[in-house]
Amino acid sequence: MTMNRRHFLGAAGAAALGLGGSANRLLAAAPERASIVPDVSLKTKHLVVILYGNGCRKKDTVEDRAHAPQMARMMDAGSVFTEDFGETANLHGYMYTEMLTGRETVSEHPLYPTWTETVRKELGGSVNDYWMLQGVSYYRSWVFDRKHWSAHPDGGLEFGANSLTMNKLFHDDQDQSAAALVKANIEPGLGHTRQTRKDLEDWLADAVSRRTDVPASTKTSLVDREVPLGDGQCFEIAKHLLRDFRPRLITIQMLALDDAHADAGFWDYDTDYEQYRRHIAATDELIGNLYDFIHNDPYLRDTTSILLRPECGRDDEVNVYGQLHHSQGNYYAHNVWTLGVGPDFRKGAVFPEQVMRRDLCPTVVYLLTGRDIASHVTGSVRTQMFREEYRLPPYVLRDRFGNPVKA
Repeated sequence: MTMNRRHFLGAAGAAALGLGGSANRLLAAAPERASIVPDVSLKTKHLVVILYGNGCRKKDTVEDRAHAPQMARMMDAGSVFTEDFGETANLHGYMYTEMLTGRETVSEHPLYPTWTETVRKELGGSVNDYWMLQGVSYYRSWVFDRKHWSAHPDGGLEFGANSLTMNKLFHDDQDQSAAALVKANIEPGLGHTRQTRKDLEDWLADAVSRRTDVPASTKTSLVDREVPLGDGQCFEIAKHLLRDFRPRLITIQMLALDDAHADAGFWDYDTDYEQYRRHIAATDELIGNLYDFIHNDPYLRDTTSILLRPECGRDDEVNVYGQLHHSQGNYYAHNVWTLGVGPDFRKGAVFPEQVMRRDLCPTVVYLLTGRDIASHVTGSVRTQMFREEYRLPPYVLRDRFGNPVKA
């Protein structure tokens, strides 16, 4: 189905309207609003957020349970939103930043505090409690290993995360010591003590020695290139981090699904819709492996949640060249899905009402802190996905400037 302009804007509501005069409004403070009453009874102590990258349609995942069986069983165990909207469907590096900060952005590097900074500032703890994983440092023109801290005075590097980029750590020519790798890849301003830095070096030395063990996918034909290999490594590393550090927050940035329309730029292998579908199957397996790892651990299964959302979708139909782009104005490119599974979420719940990409940040912050303290965001906590006994107020859909959207 291809939506005409009137239908598309109508479905988006007031949240899809233009800038309203000036991009400077994007940098203004979010409107004041009533906070949710703090809740100390939340059970989530550890969270893995998977940013399903470079365009993934719900048509090929949550609407095709046979092709994504691992996510299907996670849907049965958790909550899923089926109309998760974003005004843009391109500019990958920017859409990631919008999710991380809960604000529309004019820069790839976050200008407002990320969810990591807000949570770490509130909860404290070691920097080794906070991690961001990405398969490669950049993909085409988009940079992904500069999103673990923001340029905002309320955040900054001192509240950032350890950022691990797989292609900088795990490759055949890697001969640096763990101490050298930490020096080259982990900024000193993150606030490591001598002991936490030593813990990180020892852990990384072990991880590098095990690089042939990853990724944990049986679909090996999909992991013989750098980008999908890096995605797979992220999932395996996440399991080791959960086992060894019990961190509060791991954010995984995925990238390989752009194979759906990349053959114009890469002539040495086939990249098209069928390759994209195979990547979804492989990724579904990796997600299922991580879910099982958590579920099979007596401690983690009662204290750990997973949130999963693509940064955008893809076009309604495959084009005549066998490619599947993510173009402005296509329903499936703008409307994706969010899956949440864990001890604080309703089980088997499906929410068809519209929500927004910018909701992810305040929802992450609330889930880990029990407080609605992501003050710079223009999204809302998705209160409807939390268990009924928490008695949270109704969800509020907001436009890009933080104003409630009237029904």
